[in-house]
Amino acid sequence: MSTNTEARISLLEQDVADLRTWSLEQSKVSVAILAALGDLRKGQEDLQKSQEELRKGQEELWKGQEGLRNEVGGLREGQEALRKDQEGLRNEVGGLRDELHAEVRALRKDLYTEARSLRGEIGVVRTEVGGLRNEIGGVKEEIKEIRGDLGAVKRSVGNLESSMKRVEGDVAEVKAGHIELRNLVAGMIR
Repeated sequence: MSTNTEARISLLEQDVADLRTWSLEQSKVSVAILAALGDLRKGQEDLQKSQEELRKGQEELWKGQEGLRNEVGGLREGQEALRKDQEGLRNEVGGLRDELHAEVRALRKDLYTEARSLRGEIGVVRTEVGGLRNEIGGVKEEIKEIRGDLGAVKRSVGNLESSMKRVEGDVAEVKAGHIELRNLVAGMIR
């Protein structure tokens, strides 16, 4: 073999080694590109899911807005009905005012007439009140006596209440004893 051929073979071997190195680097780059593509696909899937969730959220929002529009429409109708009712009430109140004014005038006339007749009766009542004041003095004395009797009654009631509490305690003890006796007899019968 000639030197020229050996140089070519050596050059070819060098080129093959360089191609192998380049091929390995290209394989690493391809692996990195594939990993990046996988991440990109995953990102696209996540993005699609997010977009779908956003679409669903928008649909719910549109439904909610439609519901709000319906409610607002209902409220407007309710306000209109209230306005009509208020107008009707104003008319009724106006009519009632007129009727009340007429009734108040008639009542005033009646009251003035009654007041005149009552003034005469008041004189008679004043005389009777003087007599009643004298009787009240006697009644006050009787009330003092009744208060004294009431104090004695209250003390008696207090004594009765404490006696009742003692009796209730005794009754509770008797009931407890009765239950114990019943259980004891039941135990003996078994």
